[in-house]
Amino acid sequence: MEIIRDRDIAAILPRYTCYGDRTVIIDAEGHESAYSLKPATLLAKIGSRNCKDLRLLRIWARKYTYQRLWIPLGFSWELVLIPMRVRDSKINGDTTIGYFNFVYINRLEQEDSQVCIIMENGLKFPILWGLTTVRKHLKDAMLLHSMLTHNLDDMLWSRLHRA
Repeated sequence: MEIIRDRDIAAILPRYTCYGDRTVIIDAEGHESAYSLKPATLLAKIGSRNCKDLRLLRIWARKYTYQRLWIPLGFSWELVLIPMRVRDSKINGDTTIGYFNFVYINRLEQEDSQVCIIMENGLKFPILWGLTTVRKHLKDAMLLHSMLTHNLDDMLWSRLHRA
């Protein structure tokens, strides 16, 4: 089973389908690919192909975000996944958290008490957390993204000076 490239992942969401509980990856253009794996398993596979351990990514992020739960996962400057509560579970044990790539988030909207994430591709996703919580998670992801981008800039700058 092939998972789309990191830079093309816009969101990873749990979804109830006619085939049961599935995980859907939405790409940058809005196309969906369904997998019969749990989101945690897909995240582990993404980490594995990048030679990154999810536990170590969380430990690294925890040092900067001071979060204990729902920590953003900074795989690379192209893929910083923000966990957000996107659904209520129908049965005990169902996944309620989806992941959104910080790179593709355009803005937040709040209609009445419902917070929605608007992606670059125009898709709109309701979030089951309040605006303050969602903003905090976005801020944490922005911090990790800027740190990863800074590391990339340092590496490129170093290579240019050696040439």
